[in-house]
Amino acid sequence: MILLYGTQDYLIRLMKKNIVREALAEEEQDFNLSRYDMFDIPLEQALEDAETVPFIGERKVVVIDNPFFLTAEKAKAKIEQHLPALEHYLEHPSPDTVLLISAPYEKLDRRKKAVKALEKTAKVYELSQLTDATLYRLMENVAARFSAVYTRSGHDQLVASVGQDLARLANEVEKCAQYCGADRPIDGAAVLEIGSRSLETNVFLLVDQVMKRRTADALHLLHELVSMKEEPLKLLALLERQFRIVYQVSYYHQAGYTQNSIAAKIGVHPYAVKLAVEQAKRYSPESLKSVLARCAETDYMIKTGGADKLLALELLIHSVSAAA
Repeated sequence: MILLYGTQDYLIRLMKKNIVREALAEEEQDFNLSRYDMFDIPLEQALEDAETVPFIGERKVVVIDNPFFLTAEKAKAKIEQHLPALEHYLEHPSPDTVLLISAPYEKLDRRKKAVKALEKTAKVYELSQLTDATLYRLMENVAARFSAVYTRSGHDQLVASVGQDLARLANEVEKCAQYCGADRPIDGAAVLEIGSRSLETNVFLLVDQVMKRRTADALHLLHELVSMKEEPLKLLALLERQFRIVYQVSYYHQAGYTQNSIAAKIGVHPYAVKLAVEQAKRYSPESLKSVLARCAETDYMIKTGGADKLLALELLIHSVSAAA
C-alpha cells in the first residue's frame, strides 16, 4: 500500500508511473491496472476491485485518485464517500494488490481515523518541498532522455527564470534539450536564448541592463514589455522590488551573511542572491537608497497624474543608469 501526497503534481505523476512499471509488466497493465477518481466513483467500488484476485499474473495495481476525503478541504464531488470501508480494508489488505493512493493536496487531515490508519500501514511519501539538489537530479534525468547535458549554470538560470514548479521546469528542460541535443550543454546562456522568460526574469534583465549602464538596451526591453501589454505601473512595482532585493542583498552581504542565509532571509532563490551581489557592486548603499526613493517618486507622479506612465519609466531608467 502506497500513499503519495503533496503539491508537486509532476513528481506524484512520475512516481505513480514508476510504481506501476515496477509492479506490472507492460502486457499485464491492460488486465491488472485500474484507476478510480474519487470525485466520480464510489470508494467501495475501488476497494472491491482491490480485494479481487489478479486476472493474469501475480499482482494487480489499483490507483485511487483525488481522495479529497483524506483532507479537511470541502470538495464538490458528485458522491459522498464512505470512509469506514477504507478503514476496514486497511485492517485486511489484499496481499496480491498494490493499492496506490494519489492525493495532490498540501496537507492531510490527521484527525481522521482513515489518515491515521494509512500512516500506520502504508508507505507514505510527502512530495511538496524539494531540495535544490533533488530538483537538479530530476532535471538532469529529463535532459538525459534527449542525450543532452544539463549543467549547474543552466539549472540556476532556469529556476531563477521560471521558479521551482516541477512540471514547468521539466517542460523548459525538454525544450532546451531538444534544441541543444548532445552537441551543446544546457548552460545559462542556452536557457536565456531558448527558454521561456517570466515577467520577473525580464524585469531582472531590465535592472541588470540599467546597472550596467546599457541604457539603450534597457529602454528597448521596456518598450518590448509595454508592447506585450504589460502595465507600466506593474513594471514599476517589479523594478522597485528588484532594486529592493539588490539593496537587501548588499546590506546582508556586507554584514557577512552567506548566499544561502541571505536567500532564506529575504525569500529568494540563492542564484538570484548571487546575481544581486554582482549587481550591488556597481552601487554604493547610499545610491541604492536613492534609487528606491526615485522609484517611490515616480510611482507618486504617475498615480497623481503628474507624468505620463511610459515617459516616467524612461526618465527613471535614465537617472538610475547615470547613477551606476
